[in-house]
Amino acid sequence: MNHLSGSAKPEACARFYARYALCALILIAVLFCFAKFANTLSMLAFSLVLALLTAIATPTFAYVLFATKLHNRSLLSETGFFAKTTRGKAVRIFVSFVLSLAAMVGLLFSVVRWGQAEWTIALVSAAACPFVFMLANKISAHEFNLAFEKTGTLVLGGVLLTLAIGVASAVVFANTPAPQFNSVLESFLANENPFGESSSVLLADAGLLTTYTDTVLTCLLSHVADASWSGYVGAQVLLTVFSIGGFVNLLCACMMPDCVYELFLPLADVDEPEERLQQRKPQVGLIVLTIVLAVVPLAAGLGAEAKAAEIESIEGVSQGKQFVQDQIGVAVYMIDGKTYDQEAVEMVLADMAGESSELTNRVQNTLVPLINASFDKRIENIDNYLDWYYSLSADYERVIRTFTGSLEEGLKDQLAASLTEGIDDSELNDEMQTCTELAAKLQEELETRLAACEVATVPDWLQKPAEFDPKRLMEIKQPSEKLMEDNQRIIASVGGGAVGGYIAKKVFDRVVGKEAIAKMVTTLARSLGVKTASSAIGGAAGSVAPVVGNAAGFVAGAAIGTGIDYALLKADEAQNRQAYHDEIAESIEQQRAETLAALPQAPQGE
Repeated sequence: MNHLSGSAKPEACARFYARYALCALILIAVLFCFAKFANTLSMLAFSLVLALLTAIATPTFAYVLFATKLHNRSLLSETGFFAKTTRGKAVRIFVSFVLSLAAMVGLLFSVVRWGQAEWTIALVSAAACPFVFMLANKISAHEFNLAFEKTGTLVLGGVLLTLAIGVASAVVFANTPAPQFNSVLESFLANENPFGESSSVLLADAGLLTTYTDTVLTCLLSHVADASWSGYVGAQVLLTVFSIGGFVNLLCACMMPDCVYELFLPLADVDEPEERLQQRKPQVGLIVLTIVLAVVPLAAGLGAEAKAAEIESIEGVSQGKQFVQDQIGVAVYMIDGKTYDQEAVEMVLADMAGESSELTNRVQNTLVPLINASFDKRIENIDNYLDWYYSLSADYERVIRTFTGSLEEGLKDQLAASLTEGIDDSELNDEMQTCTELAAKLQEELETRLAACEVATVPDWLQKPAEFDPKRLMEIKQPSEKLMEDNQRIIASVGGGAVGGYIAKKVFDRVVGKEAIAKMVTTLARSLGVKTASSAIGGAAGSVAPVVGNAAGFVAGAAIGTGIDYALLKADEAQNRQAYHDEIAESIEQQRAETLAALPQAPQGE
């Protein structure tokens, strides 16, 4: 007869294994339902499951600890002080409870992440457990004394089953690619909080902490896999064994349920007579202690839940969220109502600021000199226009246009032709087109890269808002926007992207709007009477020379009239030409300043 529970090995009968199969199936069903509905569990439901599993697991731990105590007591004298004062079980039961509680908490937080491989290993383990214990029992029968044979079977069976699980998991992980993530945050977001929808603040926080821990381990293991595949597989096997260790303990309890009854009986020494062993009865104190310990997870869970909810209501955020945010929280910028990763945005702004500066430098060093050259040439061409204006042929042309009503139109046409004479703006047009294309590319790249920095997948509680100065983005956008606006103005003004034509039109519009052209028209109108008088004088001079003849008189009169016209024209030139030149040049300079001001400007100090 076994000194602890009455039988040295499991009964090889259909009834025994049917009972085990039923217990194992119920256990797996409970764990599966827990994993399936963990996301919506309340703290009360979680505590009840934890208390149930802890109560099942505690006797197996206690059974082993009782055996170690029996071994220690076998070294003592029956009449000694220590032999009389160490017959209790309370301390060992309490230690067993603590170990079981830790194992079951680990199991419950692991089972919610089990995949197909883990569940397959669990089912195979449950099916193999009786055969493993048969082997363990045979080994124990040869290796241990009768008093400790069952303890040996329990320990050895658990160890062998754990080793079998380790081998199975090694096979699985050896044929499964290691997960790869670029960052801890990416790994964290890829793993869902198993208790994320729970009404319990404490469970949600525990799920967050578990997810964060798994995330860190996953990232570390990915680096291990890169360095050593065998090391990676070994690490995964260890983690699997630790996570499924509580399940092994529960299977052991299903194999040896009579350990539960031994929990409440007085401790019996190794050499205890068989008669006294049969007379042992359950102790009320041990029963009460066991009941109290079974209630502890429930009471502790509800109390901790109330405290966690209180802290969240005071601080506005749960402790779990605060911890994870401190570890992997994302600093974000709010830009135009959208959320962006601060670090990524800073990288983009640094790169794009450089490209924007390069565009500005190109405009200032290449485009601006070409624009200035175009304006300088037009200022030089002012004299071409005035030379024509103060020529006799132009003077008579204007007289004719005065009578046809096209005087002002003629002046404007000649002005436009004179100011653009000899100017080739093809290089300027090409450079403006190139700068505009670069500006469009810069804008598109900026928008694309900023869009890639959005953190829409990061939950609000994981974001850490940082202050962003909109001027930084505007300084980058401004050069390209100015160029694009210029291009739109050119298209709207001249119907194409030729900046040379745009400059010619704007210069012309500004010049003809000045007083110089108005003065020219007015002067011509006033001089018309003088020209008429000069023509009359010439005609009179021809009529007083009859002896010369009509033809000679006409020539003489025309010469006199032309001389008078020339004298008047030169008098007007001497009086007004420089003023006309300065006013037209001023108009061109004003247009130059306006055109250059619309282009991207180098920062002050450069």
